[in-house]
Amino acid sequence: MKRLLFTLATLIFITSTYAQENLKTIKGKITYLEGPVANADIKVSGTEMILKSNTDGSYEVQAYQGDIITFSYPSLRDMEIVVEDVTRILNITMSPEINELDEVVVQASKRRSQNDLREDYAINKNIIRTAFGYLDAERSAGKIRILNEDEINAVSLCVLDMMRSRFPGIIVSGDCNKGGEVYSARGLRPGPMIWDVDGQIIANQGPFTPSAPIWIDVRNIKRVAVMNSLANTVSYGNLGAPGVIVINTIGGIVGSESGKFLDRARLRNNIFKDDALSQSDLSKNEPTYLLDYKSSTSIDTAKSVYENNLKKYFNSPHFLIDSYAYFLNKGEEKFATDILSKNLPLVDKNAVYLKALAYYTEANGDLNKAKDLYEQVFILRPNYVQSYRDLAESYRSVKKYKKAASMYARYNYLVAESFLPSDSLGLGAIIDRDSENLMALEGDKVMEGGKVQTRLAKYTEFDGTRMLFEWNDSEAEFELQFVNPEKHYHTWKHTWVANENRIRDEKLKGYSSEEFLIDASLAGNWQVNINYKGNKKLEPTYLKVTTYFNYGLNSQRKEVNVYRLSLKDTNHKLFDLMNSGSVRSN
Repeated sequence: MKRLLFTLATLIFITSTYAQENLKTIKGKITYLEGPVANADIKVSGTEMILKSNTDGSYEVQAYQGDIITFSYPSLRDMEIVVEDVTRILNITMSPEINELDEVVVQASKRRSQNDLREDYAINKNIIRTAFGYLDAERSAGKIRILNEDEINAVSLCVLDMMRSRFPGIIVSGDCNKGGEVYSARGLRPGPMIWDVDGQIIANQGPFTPSAPIWIDVRNIKRVAVMNSLANTVSYGNLGAPGVIVINTIGGIVGSESGKFLDRARLRNNIFKDDALSQSDLSKNEPTYLLDYKSSTSIDTAKSVYENNLKKYFNSPHFLIDSYAYFLNKGEEKFATDILSKNLPLVDKNAVYLKALAYYTEANGDLNKAKDLYEQVFILRPNYVQSYRDLAESYRSVKKYKKAASMYARYNYLVAESFLPSDSLGLGAIIDRDSENLMALEGDKVMEGGKVQTRLAKYTEFDGTRMLFEWNDSEAEFELQFVNPEKHYHTWKHTWVANENRIRDEKLKGYSSEEFLIDASLAGNWQVNINYKGNKKLEPTYLKVTTYFNYGLNSQRKEVNVYRLSLKDTNHKLFDLMNSGSVRSN
């Protein structure tokens, strides 16, 4: 195993080095409010040269994979793009630095109610729950340092081990057998810091009664905060003068804070007006060849449509993908396979196109062929964290459980050895959930007696429907709208303007997915809509949605659906979801 891991790590190093030696020419246009931006600055990381866009907003620049290209213009917000293996065209739409309305600058209030903070706790890692209410580290008058569950080392024996070397200026004494204390060099007065554990305040009672709550299972901790400033510790009185360590455990968090999919729409009173286009309405804007396919009265007619369009679109990867998907869905696997094999050079070196093909193949039930495609993506992108999760789950789908477990083990090893970046915003929690689920349901097929008997609390409390969204193009921007049975909605924005840090993190670490958990208590018919914003090229994006029912139980099952996104800036319906039923596209 060590030899295999070393070989894989070496492959990643060689692949990354090879990519860095290939200079890419990247071109596109820069626009703002649909007009060209002339004389915008374009700078590549590691260089001092600054290029300017032309009068029509066009530009051309050379960069290596992994470089960051910065686009800037006075009064507009800078945009940073990470160059990937497939980056060729980047059409940049810039946005203002401030929001203006009738020449009056509108700024969001920094004051937020406790209800607002409670509502956002599950999705905002900067919020901590104390005995005296919620605090937002980004808005607090005093500094708050927070450690989240995906940053906590689960192998720590107790909270003392967990705290060591994680916070500057913190001194830990004692051990996990006899107990101990934590001191801060930044406290208002000397002495051991006190603990606030799910609202219960624990303080030192004397030299023989150390206060550290060493009984807490580190795996059950959701969030840890260290507070030293008077602004944040004044509520604790003299006890809090040396500083306060706040711990929120998973078991101590209830209701909307539990990390399940929060029905935030009801709290915000957003009413859905049934104004999303249906899939049938949307199809009117599809390419002519897709409309001709769908209007075909027989398979022979559809095959004639393919042959008639082949000369026109012979160099289009999307014609290949769309045609392949159409004939797969019609049960014409052999014809679809022939289309792919004859046109493979169009896509076989491009991970974005291969992922789209893998999505459709998987949705059609040809799991072995999908596995082969995911293996090709892995070879092209061994330094993308998404590649490990995709291939592991693909192995699992064809019942190669040992290979699936091995892939997750390789991922964890490479992260621990810094060959792969650790994840704090996106895919790490998904991989943890999937690998735990694998061992809980199929562990006996991985190794004798291998089923997980004691699972982490955060993976056993969920009861409901899990949705995993994956997109083939990392440049894709969109907004997902979740409409509850009462017609209230909540929107998750995957756009550069609204979620810049998240998108930058995805590009640097190599992932493009997000999960949503709908608790069983939120029963009824849900509607999921999407507003596609584009992908910086004039190409469609392919979205895969995997819906898991009875997640974590022996009766667990999943459904895979794929959607072609091309019409921009229009909210349209993806599917309906019953809390215990199936996905119904319309």
